[in-house]
Amino acid sequence: NVSRILNEIDRLDEIARSFSRYGSAPEERHPAEPTDVGEIVRDVVTLETMGQGSVRWRCDVRSEKALALARGDELREVLLNLFENARLAKATDVIATVCDDRQEDRIPALQIAVSDNGTGIAENVLPRIFEPHFSTRTSGSGLGLAITRRLVEGWGGTVTIESELGKGTTVRVRLRAAPAPAKPAP
Repeated sequence: NVSRILNEIDRLDEIARSFSRYGSAPEERHPAEPTDVGEIVRDVVTLETMGQGSVRWRCDVRSEKALALARGDELREVLLNLFENARLAKATDVIATVCDDRQEDRIPALQIAVSDNGTGIAENVLPRIFEPHFSTRTSGSGLGLAITRRLVEGWGGTVTIESELGKGTTVRVRLRAAPAPAKPAP
């Protein structure tokens, strides 16, 4: 019984922290800063590979110094949430790819694509997945993707999801590239 109570306390604590992060005003958050996205993705994938389970975790960082505007601790939270969703979707193979992403807007950006071979998300559910408290599972707070979107958009980025039932899901996080560091005057 003590174990059950402690687990429930931990779960309620996480829900309370999620509400706090989701409900904080944009001006209360720290601004985005140049962040080595490749390093963070490698670190989080390494952390996941240490865990037990049958998931094969991989990363493909296609840029040596992948600097984008984000917050390191919050980006870790975003990635851990996406990886947890893949695990709960019964994925056996998850890859996080970091690459340059210049679209029609020509704004220099980096993209993190997290792809899995899990159960996928039904097409009729996709429009609702970023809604607070919406979940396709009976456990959890339903705030993970809502918080993910709020954090990413707070840095000036975007997050999109493509999914097909029985084939898996790809989440794309697009972040503005950090400006190159100023060179010292001669």
